[in-house]
Amino acid sequence: MRTALSLYAATLLLLLAAAGCTDRGEREGKSAPARGDSLDGGTLVVGFDADVDALSPLVTTTSSGSDVYGEIFASLVRTNPDMATYSPWLARSWEFSPDHKSLTFDLRRDVKWHDGVPFTAYDVEFSIPLYKNEQIAFGSIRWLDRITKVTAVDSFTVRFDFDSVYPYQLTDANVGRPLPKHILGDVPVEKIRNDPFHRSPVGNGPFRFESWIPQQSIVLAANDDYFEGRPHLDRVVFQIVPSRTNLISQLKTGEIDFYPKLPPHAYREFEDDDRIEVKRVPSRVYYYLGWQLANPLFSDVRVRRALTMAIDRESLVKSLLFGTGRVIDGPILPFLWAYEPDVPHIPYDPEGAKRLFAEAGWTDSDGDGWLDKDGKRFEFRMKTNENNDLRKDIVVIVQEMLSRVGVKLHPETVEWTLFLEQTTAKDFEAMCHGWRQGIKVDLTSIWHSRSIEDRYNMVSYSNPAVDRLIDKAVLEKDRTRAKKEWSEVQKIIAADVPYTFLFNIDDLYAIDRRFRNVKLITYAWTYNLEKWYVPPDERRYGDDGS
Repeated sequence: MRTALSLYAATLLLLLAAAGCTDRGEREGKSAPARGDSLDGGTLVVGFDADVDALSPLVTTTSSGSDVYGEIFASLVRTNPDMATYSPWLARSWEFSPDHKSLTFDLRRDVKWHDGVPFTAYDVEFSIPLYKNEQIAFGSIRWLDRITKVTAVDSFTVRFDFDSVYPYQLTDANVGRPLPKHILGDVPVEKIRNDPFHRSPVGNGPFRFESWIPQQSIVLAANDDYFEGRPHLDRVVFQIVPSRTNLISQLKTGEIDFYPKLPPHAYREFEDDDRIEVKRVPSRVYYYLGWQLANPLFSDVRVRRALTMAIDRESLVKSLLFGTGRVIDGPILPFLWAYEPDVPHIPYDPEGAKRLFAEAGWTDSDGDGWLDKDGKRFEFRMKTNENNDLRKDIVVIVQEMLSRVGVKLHPETVEWTLFLEQTTAKDFEAMCHGWRQGIKVDLTSIWHSRSIEDRYNMVSYSNPAVDRLIDKAVLEKDRTRAKKEWSEVQKIIAADVPYTFLFNIDDLYAIDRRFRNVKLITYAWTYNLEKWYVPPDERRYGDDGS
């Protein structure tokens, strides 16, 4: 385990460098086309294995939802591939006050919402209080805790005021993408979450919303008035196919052009394909088993540790990931500067697990092969989403592993949007889920006690020592001191075992070679989507609406 993580950390920069150069136009000696030339046109069909929950940054909680809304809505600044610096986007420039407690943005004058209404600082002033409103339950609401006020100084100048100075002030000011005040301004706060806007949004980004047929497709069209120039592609169609097997088949037949979540078992299948290019990129995603700590069955840390010891995570990686992932032990991945490589590893040890269960009072008192305590058998249901074959396979394999130590697991698969609703509402005993880790080192949203009533602390985790360390670490500007605090946080969480951390899996992409200037990076596959293009002689019938 230590060796695997060390190798991963050592090679991450090389992989990132290779991923950052995934640009077929450059590799083939072709420069990116000029805006407005004959290369504008064509359609990209993206395969999604599940529908999104919403299309606005205010209410969606899914990574696929953010992939879509990220093309509809622009943010104040654009995150660079290094995931540490920023470039102008809606804002032309920005400047901190001398005491660093105010951040002022100078906005572009040429941005319009997709309905033609000009974008102004008043949209920003209106939006941030919505993101901060507890009734709306924005997923990253804790990132906004230290923003005390947002003021439109004039139509194109907006100031953010903070209650303290800390490293991620610009990141936090940028987390809530501006929303159109002229559309949502008169909607009562208590009705915002259910407003039709989130299903037919009006944004200001490179692509505009065209249609959404639930469980079938989402269509975006090029924004001809996009302030950085019209995207080359005419349309992006997100085709929803709730079966990874069917998505692979459609990739082979050309019904979809791009599959951003290629299953590990299919990766090798396309390596020598003349039409489809596959790419492996370091990922921000990790998988885990979450134990509902509010359930008495999982309230004892010895039980959670024993469950983890009974699961052969290395075997899961070998049998399910085919070399495209590695076991992890804590909540921060190696690509972040605060990653702690020496988080205590919980080994695979079925006999040790049985001893821990016995210490916690769980033994096979009646000889039926299952652990029991006070007349109750140790059994529970583990939920995951129906459309994810990898997660379903994990649950089935874990079911068999736990049965060897006398624990009875009942797999339960539910439709994706229902799974999201139930897990965020803490309606589960155990779950198999995953996170796409943010670029900001801040564990507040998932691991702080005050986030239990929010959307992301789904397992009801609470540890006062972790709370104190997080509160201190997020304000620490000296990285050396902050690193020590974050290291301690990771070690405590790992020791508490609120999750059985499974593995970090690489992003595996498959794309039709017709598409040029494609840059697939760890931050997001959509990073430069507005610059993708298809040469005219390689477009298919219907690409231009014919």
